[in-house]
Amino acid sequence: LPSRITDQLALTGQQLKTLQQLINRTIKLDNCYHDKNEDASRHKSSKRFPLKHKSSKRFPSKPSTPFASSSASQTKRSTKIASVLNKEGQLNGDERLRREKEGLCLYCG
Repeated sequence: LPSRITDQLALTGQQLKTLQQLINRTIKLDNCYHDKNEDASRHKSSKRFPLKHKSSKRFPSKPSTPFASSSASQTKRSTKIASVLNKEGQLNGDERLRREKEGLCLYCG
């Protein structure tokens, strides 16, 4: 794994009990990293290319094959975090716009 991902895994301190949890978390961190870089480059070039489109080369945030999982084993999100995320675990539109307007990181806010 790239050091940017292993560093983030170490910083969060989450106890991932299964390989699938590690894979899912790694994919989310990688997607966030690429979104952040894409947003930064889009912001820099928005004056020259205002209609730049997002790249479709992303990993899905959920595995394509079903795995046995119980809701009891999944950690519950705090209501504060859950209130700004959609059902896919991404920032909802209003929160994303607020963070962009205030120049905040889309990942850590």
